Amino acid sequence: MAPGNWSDHENDLVVADYFAMLADELAGRPYSKAEHRRALLSLLDGRSEGSIVFKHQNISAGLKALDPLFACQR
Repeated sequence: MAPGNWSDHENDLVVADYFAMLADELAGRPYSKAEHRRALLSLLDGRSEGSIVFKHQNISAGLKALDPLFACQR
């Protein structure tokens, strides 16, 4: 298991992945959250799938806090 805080590189990868899924969703393109998580696993420093899910949820919460209209778009 990866120790402690996420590195800037790990955060960059997860945020980029989140926005790739969001772009697909807004464009009406099919995508698989599970496939995205599995692809990230090999790029991250020993993180679990659950930690990626939690990080994606944190990104969503942050975006909703910055722009309440974002919650209506999803």
